Amino acid sequence: MELFVSEAEVEDADMLIDYFNQVGGESDFLTYGLNECKMNVLSEMELIEEMHEQEQSCLLLGFIDDELVSVASLIGETQTRMSHTCELGISVKKDYWHMSIGSSMMEELILYAKEHQIDVIYLEVRSDNMSAMGLYKKFGFIETGKMPKRFKIDNHYYDATMMALTL
Repeated sequence: MELFVSEAEVEDADMLIDYFNQVGGESDFLTYGLNECKMNVLSEMELIEEMHEQEQSCLLLGFIDDELVSVASLIGETQTRMSHTCELGISVKKDYWHMSIGSSMMEELILYAKEHQIDVIYLEVRSDNMSAMGLYKKFGFIETGKMPKRFKIDNHYYDATMMALTL
């Protein structure tokens, strides 16, 4: 299976909403749950357009055999004093976990960041998500702090770990 990565286009909006609604139900490690994508097609299209216009932002789609299996993003800061930084997000469909897709998407994001004068990539991850934290550490991210009780799922609280990568 070969992963094909491309930048999202406005025509991908409907597919993205379906993807987010599906993966939200596959893991409690995301910031949203099953069918919690609140975007409609028009607002998703506008978001994709905005990301194209922002030099420090990108939305990448990972496909295997025409199936969207991963989404990865860098959301750049727009204020001048923070424009050298961006926030990273990655998700992978559960059927494709542990197949190095997250690593491939991370490589693409880091390459994009280097090409677009991004100096620092930051993220937050649920503190007990050892698989994701291992991926981030493999690429040089370091822990920079904790946010207690950042997530509340089924009346249980979970901390978040803040991480950063300086390029």
